[in-house]
Amino acid sequence: MRTTRIELEGSAGHVAIARERGSTTIRIDSITREPNRGQQVWKTWELPARISDEDLFKVAEEVQQRCEGVRGTNSMIHDLFREMQRFQN
Repeated sequence: MRTTRIELEGSAGHVAIARERGSTTIRIDSITREPNRGQQVWKTWELPARISDEDLFKVAEEVQQRCEGVRGTNSMIHDLFREMQRFQN
């Protein structure tokens, strides 16, 4: 059994992370409820499944901030990062 999609919600937004069976791409859709001036409401990443941990962690930092509305502590970012790692090769 494998995880194909997860959805997470924070106080400021929502994220869905998915990878279809056989796909080499991880898709991340993020929605911010009340965006700051100039901030996108909806943002999508299409990442290679073989993305490095370093590059995936950078995306996790941005996703965490979009979901919570503020930059979180390293432990908050790492929690999200670990969930995102489920979709890597």
